[in-house]
Amino acid sequence: MSRTLEVKNKKHKRRSKKLLVAKNMPPLYHTLPGQDFAHEKSQVLKWLADVPEIQDWVMEQLKSAGYIVYNPDTGRWRGVDYGT
Repeated sequence: MSRTLEVKNKKHKRRSKKLLVAKNMPPLYHTLPGQDFAHEKSQVLKWLADVPEIQDWVMEQLKSAGYIVYNPDTGRWRGVDYGT
């Protein structure tokens, strides 16, 4: 492969189509005006957490990275380091 093509491919990251839903996010505050940042008050994080496509994407990322595993006997997921 030519060097030019290698450089070009590094610049173009493949992104999941599931993330495209974020293009339609309404105007929201991540930090409420006049307040210190708090995760639990972020309108952006609440919106993202409520979007099924984002939930699916996060789950896929965690599974493919090997950070969470499924136990078919119990039907539950857990972090790979849980209980160690």
